[in-house]
Amino acid sequence: MWSLIMALVLPLIFGQDSSAFIWERTQNTKVNPWTRYQKVPPARETADKLMRYFMGIDDTVLRLVRRHRRSIPQLYAQFDAIFIIDSSGSIRRRDYYRTIKALQLLTGKAQNSRRYAAITFSNNATIRFDFTERKEAVNNLRKIPFERGRTNTQDALEVCRKELILNRKSGARPGVRKRVLIITDGQSNVEKHKTLFRAFQLKMTGTQIFVIAIGKYLRGISEIVGLASSTDAHLYRVADVNGLLRVVKMIPPWHRMREYMSHSWLNEMLRNKA
Repeated sequence: MWSLIMALVLPLIFGQDSSAFIWERTQNTKVNPWTRYQKVPPARETADKLMRYFMGIDDTVLRLVRRHRRSIPQLYAQFDAIFIIDSSGSIRRRDYYRTIKALQLLTGKAQNSRRYAAITFSNNATIRFDFTERKEAVNNLRKIPFERGRTNTQDALEVCRKELILNRKSGARPGVRKRVLIITDGQSNVEKHKTLFRAFQLKMTGTQIFVIAIGKYLRGISEIVGLASSTDAHLYRVADVNGLLRVVKMIPPWHRMREYMSHSWLNEMLRNKA
């Protein structure tokens, strides 16, 4: 019943083009309020943001461990991740496989105990692998084929919710929060009216949705903004796939972070004793 009510109410609130998903104020009514989300930040800024918010490095924890702790606590937030990868016809084959490469690099730099699952979508959504350990996930990403088609984002969100997050047979760990990372180059074009509602349903499970939007200028930016759990911590922009690779390469691997923290703690202990 709740799903039926929301399915009827959300289109009235947001409209077909979802342009009212986030309230914006501007004195000039001729200015498109979504223009600012078209801006592509410097790669270093995006890398720091991705490391902090998606990978879950907590600045507060880092400061505390330098000052008060004698051992290194868990630097990364506890969660499992789901990659939702756009395989639509607007993406070139080589760019698709560069996106896969970027996800392999990102996964390889993360915490050992994290689990990953992956979905691709074009005409329909396909689960490529259930929740699995990091090393196996890197290998599984390499095997994902490119299947060109339309952009059925809503199906990917629904499959993610039903078949991965709410399905105990998917390997989802009870009590471990989930983070979804969507990589796309544009708006949906299959049952588009369902896309933001599916995102809403997914968020209601406690799942955070992060979006990496690829392209210098994206049509349907309002839908992409609406997918993300927030516009500051969960929305990322890169001009092209090479830009995505550049961002990921700037992120240090997890074991390097631990080494850095070990040295920082030791140096502070020596200074305190001096």
